[in-house]
This record gives sequence, structure tokens and C-alpha cells, in this order.
Amino acid sequence: MRTRAVGRGVAAVALAGALLAGCGGGGGSSGGGGGFREPAGPAVQTLKIDAHNFAFDPDKITAKPGVTAIDLTSTGGSHTLVFDGKFSGFQLEVSGSGDHQQMKVDLKPGKYTFYCDLPGHRAQGMEGTITVSAS
Repeated sequence: MRTRAVGRGVAAVALAGALLAGCGGGGGSSGGGGGFREPAGPAVQTLKIDAHNFAFDPDKITAKPGVTAIDLTSTGGSHTLVFDGKFSGFQLEVSGSGDHQQMKVDLKPGKYTFYCDLPGHRAQGMEGTITVSAS
């Protein structure tokens, strides 16, 4: 009888550990997810973007090609920055005034649309563009 109770206790502890391991991870403010990998090497430029309530500043950016650090700072509220159809899994997340997060992307010549993917934010105008020219 006592052996069965000890066995159940060990099984319960093992199950609880497995459940906690499954819930943990994720890394909170590490940004990205969904398999996005930052490019190696130093950034050739840093693009600083402020996230206001329902607006990015600046919302029209010109950049040169290459590895680029995107630095997002919240001036109030919670916001994200993701790219429309580019850099699958890239996501910056900020919450509260002064919070910031930075990640690198490798920009090629072209036009990139970025936006906040929190419900309703993009619909209220929270999007912008980065235009990268070869020259």
C-alpha cells in the first residue's frame, strides 16, 4: 500500500514538472518567434521608430541595403512591429512608455510595409514603410 502511494506521488511530481516545462520558455521580451533568425554581423544602420497610440514616428523611412537594426520604443501603450509578407516570425513588442526592443533584419532594395499587429491598431493607421534603394 505504501509503495503504491509513493509511486503515485513520484508520478504526480513528474507530471507537474512536464506541464511546467511545457508552459515555460518563450523568452518574454526576446522578440521574434516563429523561427525568425537575426542575420549575423554588425548592423550597417539603426532605424529608430517610436510607437505612439495608433501611429509610428517616423512612418516613412528611407534606408540603405544591408543588415539593419530596427529599434522600437513605446511612447505609451503596448505595441508590436511586424513586416507585411517579409521576415516571417519577426516581431518587436513593447509595452509602456520608454520600453524598447531591437532586432536586426537584412534589408534588400525594395519597399517594406511594417505595422502593429495588435487587434485594431493597424486599422487605426498604425503602419509605415521602409524604402530601401540600391544607391
